[in-house]
Amino acid sequence: MRKVLVFIILLAFNFLFVYGVNYTNEFMFKNNFMIYFKGMPVVIPSEEELEEEIVVNTDYDGESFEQIGKKIDKVYAKTMLEGYGEYVAKTSIAKGVNPYLIGGIILDESNCKIECSLVFKECNNVAKIKGEPGCFGGTFKKYDNIGDSITDLVNEISKKFYTKEMQAPYKMYKDYGRNSTWAFAVSKIMETIKKSK
Repeated sequence: MRKVLVFIILLAFNFLFVYGVNYTNEFMFKNNFMIYFKGMPVVIPSEEELEEEIVVNTDYDGESFEQIGKKIDKVYAKTMLEGYGEYVAKTSIAKGVNPYLIGGIILDESNCKIECSLVFKECNNVAKIKGEPGCFGGTFKKYDNIGDSITDLVNEISKKFYTKEMQAPYKMYKDYGRNSTWAFAVSKIMETIKKSK
């Protein structure tokens, strides 16, 4: 009986903690508040960074960037990535990169479907991209906003994996410095995005 009571208390505490964190994140994101991590401010991105003019004169496999963007946003719903779907699609298609791949990499690397990683929250880094300036003296690059990080990721994929055939998680994971588990996870997210309506 005692073990059951302890288990119920722990379960209730876990539920309240997770609910509290998610509610707080959602509230702060919607109200565009500033969050402080280790004494350094990170401004939650506003609509302004999404207004950068990117000209897209083509579609991707018969779908417009608006259609793909809506699908990505459905999967990004209720996360700190919500609202970036069209930007991901537009930026990817403009560079000849599979937008589903970029959408999958971002959601997997940022871990935002569960709880966004510290690299995402503290550095605005969507895919654990390394570079300068380092975030808090580390190897991961610090970005002023999420849009810049998305653009950097698209450019990196475009340079290393420049054909459509190369842009498949199972074909690129070794050269991208990841493992087969990563390839499986990204492929699964890509399929989820494609099937969303």
